[in-house]
Amino acid sequence: MVSLKDDTLICFLGPLGTSDHRAIELFSDIGVYVPLPMASISEIVQTVNYTPGCLGVVPLENSTDGELTTISDKLIFEATDIRIQQECVLAEVICAYGLADLSVATTVISHPQILDLCSRFIKERGLSTRHATSTTEACRLVAREKDVTLIALAPPAVGQKMGLSAFDDTVLDVPEIRTRYVLIGQGVAPATGFDKSVFVVTPAFDAAGALSDVLSSFTKFSVNMLSILSRPLQTKIGLHSFYITCEGHVNDTPILYAVESLLERGHSVKHLGSFPRWKGAEVTAPFANLPLGSIDPEDLNTKSVRELLGV
Repeated sequence: MVSLKDDTLICFLGPLGTSDHRAIELFSDIGVYVPLPMASISEIVQTVNYTPGCLGVVPLENSTDGELTTISDKLIFEATDIRIQQECVLAEVICAYGLADLSVATTVISHPQILDLCSRFIKERGLSTRHATSTTEACRLVAREKDVTLIALAPPAVGQKMGLSAFDDTVLDVPEIRTRYVLIGQGVAPATGFDKSVFVVTPAFDAAGALSDVLSSFTKFSVNMLSILSRPLQTKIGLHSFYITCEGHVNDTPILYAVESLLERGHSVKHLGSFPRWKGAEVTAPFANLPLGSIDPEDLNTKSVRELLGV
């Protein structure tokens, strides 16, 4: 695990009290630290990249938007010395908070993303909306303005801290919001035996079989891949970088062989980190069913593939 000193700076997207701030407590071996709110993800990334000993917290995935590629791109393309050192998943519900009974509410205030995720609740009650920079600010405004017709949508950790009354804990359109956060810093975290690694591989050529050639280096040494994302590059039209997450630590022999194989094949490789796998709830799509319109293998018994695809 990452060893922290009592005066370790941990940067996050501020202000204090945001989900990004609360996520810090989910990382392992986090003792006394100095929280450092920042105005943007870019500021966090650049601060960590150029400040030895400084750490940062950034979200990389959530259950509603999936992979947050605009953030991962900053780690991939804008930083040279950053490694992912830990991961965690923050799972939160959203409640309606106010000063009086919910029946008198006419306006709801929260972060725009939260308002969007609570659209059913808002429409059913015919509420008008106000935007806040964070759920913390939304609750603070309700408490400060003392307007009984104004309610805030926020996680329990925020609403309770502001001394507001909880009226409804079923306002979300989905069961809960799950966000994967990573702790970033300089240096590679030590192996634990239950790790994952992230690599960014840019193929040596842009042609049919390029992705297959990259993947063959992992399969050849029995490295289990967990996910892969493709990011097109502006520098070379048609060329992509592949963001690959796999099981194991970079010091594990199979992964070292896989990286050596990639380099021997002429591909460029960036190691973005090796870190302990999160043991709690994972980020998943907020749906219990398979994708609507999926073709069942048994359908091949009655129709051709062309008919099943509707062409």
